[in-house]
Amino acid sequence: MGIVIRQSIRSTVWAYFGVLLGAVTTLWLYPHFLTAAQIGLTTGVLLSLASILSQLGLAGTQNTAYFYSAKVNDSPTAKASLLGLLVKLAFYSTLILLLLYIAMQSIFVHWYQAKSALFLHYFYATIPFTITVVAYNLLEAFVRSQKQIVFTNFTREVLLRLINIVALVALAFNWISFDFFVWTFVFAYGALFLALWWNHRKDDFMKISFDNSYQSLIERKEIIQYSLYNVLAGGAWSIANSIDSLMLAGHSLSDAGIYRLAYFICSVVQMPQKTISQILLPLVADAWHDNDTKKLDELYKKSAMQLMIAGSFLILLLVLLVDAFLEQLPAEYHGAKWVVLLLASSKLIDMATSINGEIIQTSKYYKFNLYLILALMVFTIFANAYFIPRYGIIGAALATTLVNVLFNIAKYLYVWFKVRIQPFTIGIFWVLLVTSSIALALLWLTQGMNIWWSAFLRFSLASVAFIVFLLMSRVSPEIHSIWVNQVLPRLGFKNK
Repeated sequence: MGIVIRQSIRSTVWAYFGVLLGAVTTLWLYPHFLTAAQIGLTTGVLLSLASILSQLGLAGTQNTAYFYSAKVNDSPTAKASLLGLLVKLAFYSTLILLLLYIAMQSIFVHWYQAKSALFLHYFYATIPFTITVVAYNLLEAFVRSQKQIVFTNFTREVLLRLINIVALVALAFNWISFDFFVWTFVFAYGALFLALWWNHRKDDFMKISFDNSYQSLIERKEIIQYSLYNVLAGGAWSIANSIDSLMLAGHSLSDAGIYRLAYFICSVVQMPQKTISQILLPLVADAWHDNDTKKLDELYKKSAMQLMIAGSFLILLLVLLVDAFLEQLPAEYHGAKWVVLLLASSKLIDMATSINGEIIQTSKYYKFNLYLILALMVFTIFANAYFIPRYGIIGAALATTLVNVLFNIAKYLYVWFKVRIQPFTIGIFWVLLVTSSIALALLWLTQGMNIWWSAFLRFSLASVAFIVFLLMSRVSPEIHSIWVNQVLPRLGFKNK
């Protein structure tokens, strides 16, 4: 247990350091050293394409590595054979996909030639990009399945961003060309793969074999079927999350770049949800195992309350400070305010429905997730195809928000009809009401002020008002208990 705790602490440190580096890279270096069109090319098109192709090319082997490694841990030979099978699945799947990608070149030419011809110059860059992402993700999954998480977190969260930062600084000082920067961006995952392989090259679990000795423990058919199920869900989810950038880039690479920056800003709002999901997933699974619906209901409601508090506060600050933030970016980003706010609202809706996805995922109804994700993918494509030609970048944000609302309504209703539990309490209503009131009051009180003085006042007063509301209203007994029993005593106030 001590090893697990130490690894968790070190991994968390790398993860948060990576978030800081990511914020510096995406919110400051990218918009100041690259044009919006160049950002649209790299993070909007190349990265999105590589994400989709690699997710499909992995053929579900990531989850297979996690699920089946525990079954072969006592047999080094079987473990080596399992790794060999996963490599073969990923290799043949990636090869087929890339051949299809090349065969579809005329479609990409038709879609991007008129307004985003820069991508066509780098059409074939997607091939090595996809290969390196597949290689790294498969190796990372297998290493993680052996409970070696520290260095994998370092490579993905820190090393990748350091490579991009170095390349961006070199470009800013004209030490390299933009073309060289793009190829550095493309091969960054190759560097991660080499670093991860080198770090673990002498570990016993890194041995690989392409024989069939694993069949004494696990049926090959079972592994392949499990992988195919996961590739359908993972591939559909990847397409649903990346297609907006790709379709928007067909209308304007610059809009795609602005959209990606807005999307990153809003992803910060959802960070508490990812943390809570990781913590609660095993607890939800245990509650299902014990058939404890009361416990599920408690986890559902409490997590919704905590997520709404965190999400509402972050969006409150975003609403109040978005103008000041966009003001310090180049002029082409100044019109992104409503894109940011629309995307942020979609994240808040996701947080409001709490852990409904985790409840479904860990239950006997888990296959519903696959059907829902496939429907999500199809609807996302149609929504973007309708809204983007009519409203451009705002249309992409509208499509994302609409799809997210429907997706969460579907999960909410499914959990309600199957388990008869729901996440909403009167406290959530009060959080939304008070947050909205604080935002409207401060927007009115600070109108006409200097933008930076206004930002300072908004941040300070909003933070104080929100904290006072939390402590006075007791909408969250857990937060109130921490304040009374831990924070106040440390400040010298005795609890009576």
